[in-house]
Amino acid sequence: MQQFIENMREKVLPESFLLTGASFCFKNEDEFLAALSDSESFLSFLKENWGFDCPGSYSDVFFSGFLGSYALALWFMEFDEDNWFSFEDVQVETEKYLNSYSSISERKELRMIKGSFLPMKLDLPVVVDYENMSFTIWTGELKD
Repeated sequence: MQQFIENMREKVLPESFLLTGASFCFKNEDEFLAALSDSESFLSFLKENWGFDCPGSYSDVFFSGFLGSYALALWFMEFDEDNWFSFEDVQVETEKYLNSYSSISERKELRMIKGSFLPMKLDLPVVVDYENMSFTIWTGELKD
């Protein structure tokens, strides 16, 4: 996570873009898999542990890091849709983040919670990291 933030700040994002990742690491595999067992369990976990209320929300799940990298890059582009950075530059970094694993048990998948979440009223990206049994919620804000 930290490497992704550093790469985005150094190579892609302007200084006026605030990118934040908050992670939750599970202590055991049973709890981790239970939170992922279905959409309702996953959304309940987000509400109970981070206070994100997602009534009526659903999530698009990108099991492939390659496809997820495009979805996450699109999320970045939705902030301002102008020339702060290019889609291609963002996608290179999101692919490094989501698609850099050596076995399926080490994969990362993107779950894009559909809705209007603060601060920018966009969807909420959550990265599920199977290797580290963790969830990372990403938020961003363009302060221009």
